[in-house]
Amino acid sequence: MEPMTALVLAFQLLALFSIAGALIIYLICKVRDDDVKKAEHPKSNTVLVTSADTALGLQLCTHLASKGCRVLAGMKDGVDSLPAKLLIGWLKMREFTEAPVSGEIIPIFLDVTKDEVLREATENLGAHLSAGEQGIQAVINTSGTFYRGRIESQELYQMEQMFKTNILGSLRIAKAFVDFLKPTCGRLIYLGAANGGHGDGMIAYNVSKVATEKCVQEVRRELQPFGIRVVCLDTCGLHAETLYKPPTAQISSGAPTTYTANVLSPSALSVVERALWDQSPHERYSLLASNKYQFALPCRSSMRLSNKSSDNAIKNPLEKQKSLGGGVVQRV
Repeated sequence: MEPMTALVLAFQLLALFSIAGALIIYLICKVRDDDVKKAEHPKSNTVLVTSADTALGLQLCTHLASKGCRVLAGMKDGVDSLPAKLLIGWLKMREFTEAPVSGEIIPIFLDVTKDEVLREATENLGAHLSAGEQGIQAVINTSGTFYRGRIESQELYQMEQMFKTNILGSLRIAKAFVDFLKPTCGRLIYLGAANGGHGDGMIAYNVSKVATEKCVQEVRRELQPFGIRVVCLDTCGLHAETLYKPPTAQISSGAPTTYTANVLSPSALSVVERALWDQSPHERYSLLASNKYQFALPCRSSMRLSNKSSDNAIKNPLEKQKSLGGGVVQRV
């Protein structure tokens, strides 16, 4: 064999082996990528807000829906409650505005103080998931109770209700919905202790919130091996009356019912979004850190509506009560 022919053959063999090696490396990398994809937990845009019976919970429901989330809005009093009517009205009024909203709100019956209601809610939750969804992204616990009263005069049932809702309710929420957070490595978000305001009469409430903070720490430690992040929203600057106040409607003769979502400012709502979607979330976020004077501003983004039809946005058990939503609008 001539030297030139041997040299050409050697180059051809080298090129052939190089191509074969590159192909093998590509196949190995592809197999590894497939394994990583299989190991990744499926994502979800479904968020459960445990109580839309508070102005804060209602504001979070509408804000997250305006950001494209499917929001499960827990409520204790069902279709005849004011929050249910306001949510129905919010969904119906989206079609009259130019701002598109891709999310939806699904009211569900939920009471953190009643085991049978929680059990029924977990059994029905799977029916609200989209095809392919194995879990939900987050549970935001907005449930809570506040009563002011001095130790010598406060009714015992008020103390018991605060302990039952604020402390045991926090644990019941984790117990009930942890299986929906495991598949997605989701978030369990609690509200930190709020200021009780000035004056006396805060003993029972403060005790319940200190215990709740400890609950959050222990739940975080126990759920960490499952990849579930337990996040606390620091509500320092918000009074307890503000944190748990019910939504207030403004009703005028001959005019539609309106309400104002003014618990959290736009910057505070952005903090909630970070707690939900940060890739590596902090254990604690401060809602009002940038609000020097600690006052709440109206949230216009949470009231943005859509020109999309909301025919499919309302699902059972409230879609049968369409008449309740007539004439309900939102104002900021």
